[in-house]
Amino acid sequence: MNAKLNGWIVYLLLLTAVTASLPSLNAQERSPSPTLTPLYTFLGEADGGAPYAGVTLDPAGNVYGTASAGGSTDDNCGIVGCGVVFKIDTRGHEKLLYTFTGGLDGGVPYAGVYRNSSGLLYGAPYVGGSFGNSDVFKLAPRPNVCASVLCPWNMTILYSLGSMNGDGDVITGNLIQDAAGNTYGMTQYGGRSDLGTVFQVDAHGNETILHTFTGSPDGAYPFLGALILDQAGNLYGTTADGGHSGCFGSGCGIVFKLSPGNGGWTETILYTFTGGADGGNPYAGLLLDPQGNLFGTTFAGGSSNAGTVFELSPAEGGTWTESVPHSFTGTPDGGLPSAPVIRDAQGNLYGTTEAGGQNGWGTIFEMTPNGSSWTETPIWNFTGMSDGAVPFGGLAMDAQGNLYGTTPYGGSVNNQTCGGGCGVVFKLSQ
Repeated sequence: MNAKLNGWIVYLLLLTAVTASLPSLNAQERSPSPTLTPLYTFLGEADGGAPYAGVTLDPAGNVYGTASAGGSTDDNCGIVGCGVVFKIDTRGHEKLLYTFTGGLDGGVPYAGVYRNSSGLLYGAPYVGGSFGNSDVFKLAPRPNVCASVLCPWNMTILYSLGSMNGDGDVITGNLIQDAAGNTYGMTQYGGRSDLGTVFQVDAHGNETILHTFTGSPDGAYPFLGALILDQAGNLYGTTADGGHSGCFGSGCGIVFKLSPGNGGWTETILYTFTGGADGGNPYAGLLLDPQGNLFGTTFAGGSSNAGTVFELSPAEGGTWTESVPHSFTGTPDGGLPSAPVIRDAQGNLYGTTEAGGQNGWGTIFEMTPNGSSWTETPIWNFTGMSDGAVPFGGLAMDAQGNLYGTTPYGGSVNNQTCGGGCGVVFKLSQ
């Protein structure tokens, strides 16, 4: 299991290096509004800890997600734990839906869960499974006779990576599903070149590799991003590396489209980042707006090498034009976004940054369109205390416009298990 964590160690080293280059931060300033409420504060024990991924909501307002640590501390997981899948109700009460064992079910989920229209949850742990390479699982509630807080859901392993040669290795981003019940995702490694894959798992557990990345020019190492689907069945996504050289020598990443047809899938490279003013290393997935424009974030690049919010607009001849609605500077607007943006009915965008802001612990930001330009406003500056710190994951929005998310750090900062806190699930009321 430790060998599988090397990719995260490299990532955290990069985070530390880029954070050090951000402008100095004033720890005494506070954002006056809106209001952030910690719905649940993790203890890092049986309840879980260090939730890196964002959350998903059901129509009743319950929150579902994963925590990468806590849970079981048996021989497979050690004292840190293998992680859990949780549900937080509207009153802030947690129910553990599943506790990973580190065995055939895997463990250490950095990806969140996808909730389909039937209320089933789909996800993937970072390590484990039958071959140690991650697996795709389904969680279903047990019958009503088992409705107590302590009653876990039933897990079904749909597919274990490593079942066939070249099918991918390590899932860190969320999964999605189409109307036919096919599940789509990406692997960070594996495939013919060990640079990652795009895969499909059908409802019967059969896997198909849709694309294998080669590094140049088509990208490499898709990281935290989830795929998105358009109405025609095309898939869109990002890779954190690959494309042209630069950005630590392995490429600055791409935006791609996969189109089905003639019994296979065809990749189209929509944009290749340079690592300069246009941004570099897109870790997160994309947003497709009603006009067909794509929005996303880059972890690096931009005017201060603190990341960007970018937009890709379709042009004549099948080409796409990139623009940068916002380039992060660290202070006061935040920096190093590793999560996607979401959109409200008025066309405003919302997202998170891992670092920067008034206190240095990251932000929640809003992007407001003003004609052909955009205005970025940090609407919450994390303090590293009860509200959490360093939000990695994206946001979810309810019908009232409230925002929900997680932080892997902060919360109860005096927690003996986690030191600086085991993280929170939060609600931001505007």
